[in-house]
Amino acid sequence: MPCTILIVEDEMLLAMDLEDVLVEAGYSVIGNAVDMHQAIAFAERHGSLIDAAIMDVNLARGTNGVETAGRLREGWNIPSLFVSGNLDEKTRTRAMQWAPIGFVGKPYSERELLSALKMALSRAVDEDP
Repeated sequence: MPCTILIVEDEMLLAMDLEDVLVEAGYSVIGNAVDMHQAIAFAERHGSLIDAAIMDVNLARGTNGVETAGRLREGWNIPSLFVSGNLDEKTRTRAMQWAPIGFVGKPYSERELLSALKMALSRAVDEDP
C-alpha cells in the first residue's frame, strides 16, 4: 500500500508539480492545503490515513508551517518533511520540537526530495513497534 502524503504549500503551481512528482514515484496524495486551517481540516477528515505532510514554512493567510506541523503532530501524530526556501537556523530549531522527518531547501531536485522522503518514511516504519 502506498504512503499517503498531505501537501501543505500555498504556491499552487509548486503544489501541482509536487503532486505529479509524488504520484509518479508511487505515493498517494490525499490533497493540498494552502494554509494551516485547510491542513487541519484534511487531518480531521483523513488523519489516520496520512503518513506524512510535506510542509512549506510560509503559508497563505498569515499562517506558519512550523505551527501547522506542530498541530498535525500533536493532534494526529502526522510527521512533516519541511520543503522551503526559508530554512534558516532559527526556523529549523523551532521546527525540531515537532520531530520533523527532514528538511529540503528550495529549489530542490526531484531526486533530492524523493530520497529525503523515502529515507524518512522507511526510518519511521523501522521505528514502529
